[in-house]
Amino acid sequence: MVRGVIHIINPYDPGKFPEDISKKYGISKAEIISLSSNENPFPPPESVKKVYEEAFNKVNLYPHPFYRDLKEKIAEYTGVDEELIAVGNGASELLKMICEVNLEAFDPVVIPIPGYTLYAILAMLMDASIRFLEFPGYRIKAEEILKENGKLTFLCSPNNPTGNLIDGKELEKILRKAEGLVVVDEAYTEFSKKSHLKLLKKYDNLIIVRSFSKFFSLAGLRVGYAMGNEETIKAIEKIRLPFNISGISAMVAKACLESVEYFEMIRDEIVRERERVLKELKKFDGIGVYPSDANFILIKIKKEKDFEKEFQEFFERKGIILRNVTGLLGLDGLHFRVTIGKSDQNDKFLSALEEILG
Repeated sequence: MVRGVIHIINPYDPGKFPEDISKKYGISKAEIISLSSNENPFPPPESVKKVYEEAFNKVNLYPHPFYRDLKEKIAEYTGVDEELIAVGNGASELLKMICEVNLEAFDPVVIPIPGYTLYAILAMLMDASIRFLEFPGYRIKAEEILKENGKLTFLCSPNNPTGNLIDGKELEKILRKAEGLVVVDEAYTEFSKKSHLKLLKKYDNLIIVRSFSKFFSLAGLRVGYAMGNEETIKAIEKIRLPFNISGISAMVAKACLESVEYFEMIRDEIVRERERVLKELKKFDGIGVYPSDANFILIKIKKEKDFEKEFQEFFERKGIILRNVTGLLGLDGLHFRVTIGKSDQNDKFLSALEEILG
């Protein structure tokens, strides 16, 4: 029989994809702009494409079970010892394994909101006791976090969906006094050029999780990594499924780490576009704009709740997908998250926004 908790968990909502809009409105997939999933709009360079194509010749073989080559490159990139790195099938799998190796039933898990909804789903699967703490604009206060005495605390910097960073001083206050493990999700960190990586050597209760999906343009290949204390990393390595990253994914991720300068170049282009779009959005009286250090911007539509469907469908009919996060815990009112795309895509979004809001 299925466990009782499964019946009360809402499945993770990934938003809409081009296939959904194409079928619904009869629009060619090639004409649809997806500004919903925080994907990097630029593909990896030709050197990485070449490795991807060559990797096909090895699809009949298992990858090395410990992914030493990939971990070695991650260690070079981050400055973290190879033994303190675990790899996974996307950051999501690592977050799941962190819960599995640390949580017993009814253990307290602290989740500030508004935040990434997957944290709660993964904690619920372990029958944990979840403590949601609301921080408007995700402005984290250490004393409020510490009051809950979490066995596990999930933090996100830059935060999804608000886009802002966690204040380093507040994080250090938490790490100094927290008895449990503090997980900092840095999936978007390269877009901010700021990381809490230096705190790993100072605090054993810190785990940092990162992804190849955003900065490294590999959302479709599913590669992530975690860095932190030896006990947790060894535990993750012990329970992860054998060959949990495909051979192709591992080889391509390694190639991306050998082309960091290219990704920094396109990151800088995305950041320039983010700042341009932020400036344009602030000209609209009908929306509130959240500051962002990520590759997306959260906006609040200053309309009544019944405008939600009209707003979303207006963009979809134009072949533009936004992420509707209205109703997310910690957000009051109509909210949409907008991924920063290429300049022409962003212009199309801004033009449509002007058309509907005036």
